[in-house]
Amino acid sequence: MGFVSKELLAKHNVIEDVFDYKDLDIDEKILKIYSYFENSFLELYGSYADLFKIKDYCFYIKDNNKCNAFALTRKGYNIIGITNGYPILLSQKLDEKYFRSIVLAGIGNDEPLQKAYIDLYEDREFVFDKFILDCSIKFTFNHEFQHIMQFSSSKLKRNDFLLQENWAEDNFDIKLHAWEFDADRMASYEVLKYVFRTHANFKVKSDEKLKCLLYVGCASMIITNCLFYFGVMNQLGPQLSVRKLEFYEKKFSHPHPLVRCINIMEYYFDSITTDLPRLKMDSQELLNNTLVITKLYFNMLIPTQNVIT
Repeated sequence: MGFVSKELLAKHNVIEDVFDYKDLDIDEKILKIYSYFENSFLELYGSYADLFKIKDYCFYIKDNNKCNAFALTRKGYNIIGITNGYPILLSQKLDEKYFRSIVLAGIGNDEPLQKAYIDLYEDREFVFDKFILDCSIKFTFNHEFQHIMQFSSSKLKRNDFLLQENWAEDNFDIKLHAWEFDADRMASYEVLKYVFRTHANFKVKSDEKLKCLLYVGCASMIITNCLFYFGVMNQLGPQLSVRKLEFYEKKFSHPHPLVRCINIMEYYFDSITTDLPRLKMDSQELLNNTLVITKLYFNMLIPTQNVIT
C-alpha cells in the first residue's frame, strides 16, 4: 500500500487530534494558507515516497497551536505531520513586508552580484518572500522525511519512533543527536537542489543570479532556526519579545539552534563546491551574504531590538 488517508489512521487510533481546516468557518486568507501548506507537504511526500519506495505513508495536520513538525512510525505506518500552528506562524513570520529591504544585501558585493539582487527584486515572476517560504517548507519536510528514512533503516528493535521539532520536550540521546545532524544536512541539500531548479526555470540566467539565490536559500534555513533561537516563532505579535535560548551541548536530542546553523551552512557550502564548482563559491562570501540577509530580515521583524549585531 502507498498513500494512506489520515481519516483511516484516525479511525483505527494510529493518529490522534487531527485538524481538518476544511470543516471550519475561517477567513479565506487563512484557508488558503492551510491549503498551500497541506498541498506542499502532500506533493513532496508523494514524490519522495515514490522515489525511495516508502510504503504506507500518511501526512496530516495535528491540532496544536504551537509551531511544530514531526516524523512518526506507528503500527507500520510512516507518518509526517505538522501542527495547525505551523502554517499560520511561519507564513506570518515570513511575510513579504519583512523582506522589502532584502535588495540591500547586494551592497558590499561586487557589481555583478549587486545587479543580480536588483534584477531578482525587480523580476515580476520571482517573489523573494515566497521563495524563502518555499525553501523553509522544503527544509522542514526533508528534515522529517530523513527521519522516516532513519527509522526504516534503524537496527533498534522498536516498532514506534517519534521525532519532532519541539526539541525542548525531550532528553539528550547521542543517537538521536546524530540523526538530527544528518536530517539537517540532507534537508539542506534538498534546498540546494530546489534553488538550482528555480534558477534553471529563469528566462535569463547567470552565475550571479544563481549565487544570489543560493545565499537567499541558505538564509531561509538560518532564519527559520533563528526564529526558534530568539524565542519568537510561537509569538503572534505584533510586538515580539526576544528570549534567546541559552546555549547547551548535551541537553536535548536536537542540537542548539546555533550549532544547527553552523552544521547546515558547512554542509550547504561543501555541497555547492562539489556540485557547482564553476561558481567558485567562497565560504566567507556565503557567510557574509547569509548573515546580511538574516540581519535585514530581523531588523524589519523586530525593529525595536538589534538582535543580530
